[in-house]
Amino acid sequence: MSLLHSTMSRRSFLRASAGATAAAAALGLAGCSGAEAPARRADDDGALAIASDASVIGGEGEWVPIHCHQNCNQMCLNMGYVVDGVVVRQKTDDAREDRFDCPQQRGCLRGRSLRQQVYNADRIKYPMKRKHWQPGGGAGAHGELRGKDEWERIGWDEALDYVTDELKRVYAEYGQDAVICNGWRWAPASAMFPVIGGAVYNTETESFGCWAFQTEALGLYSHGDHPDLMMGPDKYDLPNADTIVLYGCNPAWAQHSSMYWLNNAKEAGTEFVYVGPSYNVSAAQLGARWIRVRPGTDTAFLLAVIHEMIRLDDERGDVIDWDFVNERTVGFTPETMPDDAADDENFRDYVLGAYDGQPKTPEWASEICGTPVEDIAWYAELAGKNNKVVFFHSYAASRYLGAENLPQAFMTVSALGGHYGKSGHGSAAIYTWDAGDSGYRLIQHAGGDYGYIDNLVGSPGATGPNRCIEGNSWWSSLAEGRYLSTSAGPYDLGSGDDPAKLRANTPTYHEAREMPVNPRLLFQTNSNFMQTRGNLPTAIEVMRAADTCISLEIKFSLTAQFADIILPVATHWEGNDDEAWGELCWPSPFGDGNGQKQRKDALLAWRPLVKPMYEAREEKRICRDIIERMGFDPDEAYPKSNYDQWLGYFLGMRELSSDLSRWEPVITWTAADNEKHGADYPEQEGKVGFDEFMAQGSYVVERSADDRRNYVGYRDDKLGIGGDGTSVTVADPAWPRPSRSGKLEIYCQFKADNVNRVGLNPEPIKPYANYFVPNRGYQETFSDWGAKAKGPYPLQAYTPHYMRRAHTCYDNMTWTQEAFANPVFMNAQDAEERGIAAGDTVACYNEFGRMLRRAQPLHGMMPGTVAIPHGVRTLLDESDPERIVDRGGSEQMLSDGQQSNYFPQVDGYNSLLIEIEKYDGEPLPADCDRGPFLAPGIDAEDTSAYTVRGIYENEEA
Repeated sequence: MSLLHSTMSRRSFLRASAGATAAAAALGLAGCSGAEAPARRADDDGALAIASDASVIGGEGEWVPIHCHQNCNQMCLNMGYVVDGVVVRQKTDDAREDRFDCPQQRGCLRGRSLRQQVYNADRIKYPMKRKHWQPGGGAGAHGELRGKDEWERIGWDEALDYVTDELKRVYAEYGQDAVICNGWRWAPASAMFPVIGGAVYNTETESFGCWAFQTEALGLYSHGDHPDLMMGPDKYDLPNADTIVLYGCNPAWAQHSSMYWLNNAKEAGTEFVYVGPSYNVSAAQLGARWIRVRPGTDTAFLLAVIHEMIRLDDERGDVIDWDFVNERTVGFTPETMPDDAADDENFRDYVLGAYDGQPKTPEWASEICGTPVEDIAWYAELAGKNNKVVFFHSYAASRYLGAENLPQAFMTVSALGGHYGKSGHGSAAIYTWDAGDSGYRLIQHAGGDYGYIDNLVGSPGATGPNRCIEGNSWWSSLAEGRYLSTSAGPYDLGSGDDPAKLRANTPTYHEAREMPVNPRLLFQTNSNFMQTRGNLPTAIEVMRAADTCISLEIKFSLTAQFADIILPVATHWEGNDDEAWGELCWPSPFGDGNGQKQRKDALLAWRPLVKPMYEAREEKRICRDIIERMGFDPDEAYPKSNYDQWLGYFLGMRELSSDLSRWEPVITWTAADNEKHGADYPEQEGKVGFDEFMAQGSYVVERSADDRRNYVGYRDDKLGIGGDGTSVTVADPAWPRPSRSGKLEIYCQFKADNVNRVGLNPEPIKPYANYFVPNRGYQETFSDWGAKAKGPYPLQAYTPHYMRRAHTCYDNMTWTQEAFANPVFMNAQDAEERGIAAGDTVACYNEFGRMLRRAQPLHGMMPGTVAIPHGVRTLLDESDPERIVDRGGSEQMLSDGQQSNYFPQVDGYNSLLIEIEKYDGEPLPADCDRGPFLAPGIDAEDTSAYTVRGIYENEEA
């Protein structure tokens, strides 16, 4: 029995009237329609909305839980109402009363607009070949036309023949150095390459910036590659803090669910402080005090805070928690130096200027970071031991070149005040599912026979050592035909020195080695690297120089636009488990490549809602076909079906009992369930039946203020699940820490030795958080720092996450485009000096490229700073080939392959130095008026932004 259409017959689903009715309902989505959309009567939208509402009221379909599938990692619940095979309405969680102890799992505006993505006219509908591309490389590839050419529709067999023939040719002629996995190394398709011949991958810290720099060597915790996560107090303890510091955080845009917990603390009387270059919406909503710090200057600011804490403690005492410093840290004083220290430089004396002659005073720092001296002094007072403070950080402040020592400095401020391991105190990341309700998960997976076992690339053994290009240098390395490798595997592989002590984010580095790369075939999978990696001008050159570019895509993204063969991928809304209905298709449970993320106390249901649209196929099915055509066994890459993994994911979930004694199944599963769902999993008694769980959309743990499972970081052990799937283990003890000393390492010899052996920087990094001038930092905005003479690019631009999208995902939805216009935010005084007013089209430029966007001056931004929201879709203007302009406004036009001072794997997304001027050409239209991005030669120019006409065009009526 099919899970997809249990309430509908095949004839009902396919009847001729369904196409017209469903199309009308879905087209009612349009909102702010595309510029090229055909004219409609003014009353059309109202009539269509009424028709859709009537189908819901009349009970013509069913509500189905949605996988909100694209990498914001909030894991919210959305539900879609399916009528005749089309989703006509969406809602979020309303299955239970919203209570603090058992909250609804509400979706944001992105997830609740997902219909506009699934039914967008920019969907890749069929396998396509670029018109003037021919296989074999050389002149016949016509690489100069990539990004400009028209497209031809081809069949699946022809498309897969092109792909496999080119793979075979490139492997034979050039070897694996010529095959580039142009996407995440943990994406589903990345498992294909070790089976068929290998590839060159990337390794980078992505969202985590320099916070992923030697995480566990410092004594911090890393959940996989997520540094300093799950270590803050949970939602019940936040109101016990006098003050919560949000360091570089904007959860209202980036982790919206955490605002629930933060607002609860505010209502209880907790005060808030925000640190960063702009007074953002989260700070404003929480009434936070603003501590101004220029982009990328945080280490200088924190060193001055530490200097002030030392001064205040020396003068009057009772500022530094000496009991905590002496018992739980190493390296602050001569008396607390670690056993493995290679020299006698302690951090306290460094801050006081004993080793370099420069005391790190507030006056010294203020010139660099722009923070008023009195604010530095106030923050030092706040950090003192007698104040109950939770220090939360995002990773934004560490996504700069030269931010390597920020995590250690941040940790040191918290440690000096003793803000670890006590109620009302804390120091940790606030990020994705963990944001604002931290600690170990109360629902965990038992693994074993229920586990997810695709062979994703996570170790050097998959493709050989040193097969990863590091950090910002992706496109520049591909262009140069060589890259420098500093570790055998990815940055988050862990250290072989002492696996019991040093795990994630602490690899053993070696002296930098030059490795060859020859990008003849680029394979895009589960990503949009042209739009998400810096250095877009060089990316254009690399893509046009290749023999073959293959793209597996949902929509006509920029990277797909530059491909030669595009293969249409189904979304997580689409699937089929009944051969009588056509091709089998079931989405991967981990389809965003980032894992099925979940909040600590909730398990969200999802399943496909509708049949695969057009000729789209599931990504792993495509890769299995490629592997088989290459003459290999697909089961080596994908040993377990998506359907089995999907069921196993839910059935393997266990809830920690309230007395902490055992893990209990969440889902009840019976023999009848096995028969109904074509499975063979063991029967079990859980909290909720499988079908009831799917109908409600989620299961949420009932909690309370006196729950023994509540958590305070560094006080409580993290509890895990034993190999038997029932017993309770200590997954991560509060103490000792995973560092070599078992303490928080203010002085970390492993850090210094590990990094300095790379040999890329002639000036060794110190074992403590020393200051150095960062690459592409504030100082480089001056042509003469001593004279304070500004250079040609005097503005520091950074790239915040933006509410209307997650990275580049969701950016094609006109509802959210209309609600969030995506301007370039700049300081009001800087704008006035340049004759720029709100709404003006401006050119942002530097020596690397130029892009256009509308401007929005703000008084709540520091002078000299610019915020360019990350992830907007590029629209290239190549009317002057020597001066390409991005009329879409991507920040990726403004960077190159510059790597960080010591940590080559970091992405310096926020290290942009630019100038802005008022644009004297035709003003830009609003994004929602621009119309969809369509494939020339396939999609008609007047196609409406949203449509369901033809999605099942090969079906009988």
